[in-house]
Amino acid sequence: MPATGTPMPWEQNAGPCVMAPPHLSEWAQRAAAFLERQGVEDLVAFATSGSSGSPPKAVLFTRQALNICARGALEHLHAERGDWCCPLPVWHVGGAMIYLRAGLAGTAVHTLEGKWNPHAYADLMKTSGACWSSLVPTQVVDLVNEAIQAPPAVRCIIVGGGALDMETGRRARSLGWPVVQSYGMTESGSQLATAFPNEPYHTDRLSILPHWEVAADSLGRARFQGEGKLCGRLLTQDNGEFLLEHVPSRDWWTTCDLVRLEGRFLTFLRRADRLVKILGELVDPDAVQEALRHRAPGAVVEAVPHPRAGAELVACGPSAARLKEASRKWNETAPGPQRIGSIMETPIPLTIMGKLDRIALRAMLRQHPEKRERMDFPC
Repeated sequence: MPATGTPMPWEQNAGPCVMAPPHLSEWAQRAAAFLERQGVEDLVAFATSGSSGSPPKAVLFTRQALNICARGALEHLHAERGDWCCPLPVWHVGGAMIYLRAGLAGTAVHTLEGKWNPHAYADLMKTSGACWSSLVPTQVVDLVNEAIQAPPAVRCIIVGGGALDMETGRRARSLGWPVVQSYGMTESGSQLATAFPNEPYHTDRLSILPHWEVAADSLGRARFQGEGKLCGRLLTQDNGEFLLEHVPSRDWWTTCDLVRLEGRFLTFLRRADRLVKILGELVDPDAVQEALRHRAPGAVVEAVPHPRAGAELVACGPSAARLKEASRKWNETAPGPQRIGSIMETPIPLTIMGKLDRIALRAMLRQHPEKRERMDFPC
């Protein structure tokens, strides 16, 4: 139980607990009833999809596994003392693990109520004296864009749910926010590897947490094993019925992420399923996106079908002027297949967790080709 006196939802009863966003509350109740009928009592499930029309699914953990993940994070960051601030929803693994870490350490959690607001978050961090917190990259971007100074008591801000670019990370550090990049996923109970706040900000060579073994398969994809690993998945079939998939404790879990491993250090390279073929060559849109963000922060690069080249890259973001300038500079030296074919000025769609909603973005590109503006270097 967290030191605030508020029990975690899965501590209220011994039955299975399904953590899901409000719009999936009915699904979560049906899922919990299904799991109980299967005789699996000591489980916590985190919903991982359903925001963009795809059938919901959930990742399953034993309570003991989540405790192991929380203790591993505390040990890794030496976070046994000091309060936490939670600006993330508790139904998400990132928010839930804040409460669990604080509960195991005997410290308090100060929760940011209502919608995300960077000024309200900074005020809560200051008035509460919280030392630790977790944010997603878009929240750090908001702090930086508003030039909000960090309170002096802050010791570490774990950034998860995606990569925070180097420029934004350095600017956050200059404002006093000790942001550290982490790498993980719901299936690992949040973190697999995390940098340290006493190091200069970096996104490579992240230190693997003590409770994990991590390796790469023959394709270079990360796979992990440990007592904190998921024990199963709950899938929703097309007919609405549930399917329970068990993950044996002895099995390694293989991700879709390509990584480089150097001893106990991990560098995320890219998603294995993100490469596209343009003019007969494999292109990594994420690598082009990273390059564009030096001149157009927050830009997103996506591939769309092209009748001659097979596909082309589109740069998306809220500022057409920045996208044009960044794309023009990139196209001057980039090989033909890697050039930006068009730009689209648009707010970037986000999930309820503030992460890029790639499904929604692809739908926008598909449904509104007239909004794309051609660049000088078409494929």
